[in-house]
Amino acid sequence: MSFNRNKNLKIVGFFGQSGAGKTTIIRNVDKKVNGKIILQNTGIIRYLFKKNNYYKNPINIINDKKRKVDVITSEKEKEAKIDEIYEKYIRSQMQLLNDWSTEVYLATKEKYAQESILLLDRSPIDFYVLTLCGLKVLIDAFGKPLNDNGEYFVRLNEQIAEDNTNNFFNAIFVTKPWSTSNINTLRDGIRDQYLTKDYTNDNWYPYYNDVKLNESIKTFIIKEEITDLYKRAKFVSEKITEI
Repeated sequence: MSFNRNKNLKIVGFFGQSGAGKTTIIRNVDKKVNGKIILQNTGIIRYLFKKNNYYKNPINIINDKKRKVDVITSEKEKEAKIDEIYEKYIRSQMQLLNDWSTEVYLATKEKYAQESILLLDRSPIDFYVLTLCGLKVLIDAFGKPLNDNGEYFVRLNEQIAEDNTNNFFNAIFVTKPWSTSNINTLRDGIRDQYLTKDYTNDNWYPYYNDVKLNESIKTFIIKEEITDLYKRAKFVSEKITEI
């Protein structure tokens, strides 16, 4: 089943780790390509974090819960508490994914008088991968693997990411990081929670292949060796003519 909506609108997401240049590229893509209006929305995530306060941050969780868990003497109670922490984190990430996807859905209901392509600096798959990376941080800190219930919620998160990508998106640009970028310059109060090696490179990009996309959804890769912003934006402008 597809909800893909207004015939004048196509949606393109950018998948990649923080600091890969997704937003910067989008802002430099041509404003019109093959007669189609190029629209951009790079503010959804900030809007959501400003609006809601229930998204869980792995670092904050560790700082708040680790000592409390460590003093629990019953091993059974300790494991149960850790499982609860993991589940709450995964659920909060699914909420973030659903909230973000709702904003995308609302965009499909707008009226577009001309053929338009909407560029978004995330994709549903990013939120699935963010969950996996955050879980790794938590598991390393608390020392307990996921139980069956936790695994179920991870699979559910993946399924939501898969369904929402297939329902709403026409293409994804897998954006590899700038070779000269420094993620330590990106602290902005939102990305701070995932500006470590646990959220980069091989901890991030291989999971893109977990999600089964419809054949109609095109995947384009912006490679690491393309470090010139103009060339990156030009690559995007050229490839969206194929959508």
